[in-house]
Amino acid sequence: MTVKYNTVKLMDIDFINISRYSFLKHIVYPSIEQQKKCFIVTANPEVVIATRDDPDFKTIVKSADYVLADGIGVVNASKLIGNPLKERVTGVDLMYDLLKYADINKKRVFFLGASEEVNIKVAEIVKKDYPGLIIAGRKNGYFNRYDDDIADYIAGTKPDIIFVALGAKRQEGWIHHYLEKFDKGIFIGVGGSFDVLSGQLKRAPAIWIKLQLEWLYRLIKEPHRMRRDLKVLEFMLLHVPVIKTIMKWLGFSKSKPRSNRDGIR
Repeated sequence: MTVKYNTVKLMDIDFINISRYSFLKHIVYPSIEQQKKCFIVTANPEVVIATRDDPDFKTIVKSADYVLADGIGVVNASKLIGNPLKERVTGVDLMYDLLKYADINKKRVFFLGASEEVNIKVAEIVKKDYPGLIIAGRKNGYFNRYDDDIADYIAGTKPDIIFVALGAKRQEGWIHHYLEKFDKGIFIGVGGSFDVLSGQLKRAPAIWIKLQLEWLYRLIKEPHRMRRDLKVLEFMLLHVPVIKTIMKWLGFSKSKPRSNRDGIR
């Protein structure tokens, strides 16, 4: 019998309301063993705002099998509307969980994205730290998104798990466009997680994460993220009673795009 999970709707995006442990145990791992296809999106506030501003991207995110709250801002917004999500589930944490699972169960994994240097480093680290895992293949992220030959090649490696690190929008767009070429596989966009795995980028210390200040740690380390973090602020304010009314007067809305751009870049 198929289990029906509750969802929480934020800016017209349905987030599955589930713990990371339950998501893996009851959905992801069984999907791998049953050789099903599963498209997972981990969405932070910036991604949700992008779905508002880009109708094509919104269609892609809504086509995913599951959308998870990757960002404490999403979890906090769910509390503000009185329908709290159980917890934050990040793409990088899911990546490590899946690597461990693949290591134990000898599953085939494909690594798509990041620079050639980072991609190679990821493969080297995985071979060392997860010797039971089978690297089905790897490819850096510098290619034409609509290169069918690359998609055909990846499908031919018969991966059980496909990590796509092409950055938000492009990675989800690639998965959506080529999903039909595959017979099976867990497809998940992991953004900059390859940089973390390779050691190029360090995650915030545990205490920063516990205090919900990972965003501040990343901003200090990467000042160029200021513009992105303003999107997080906009997202949060749009879910605060009273303030959201003021935001609407200023031209900010949960549904009205602040940009004329559309399409997946």
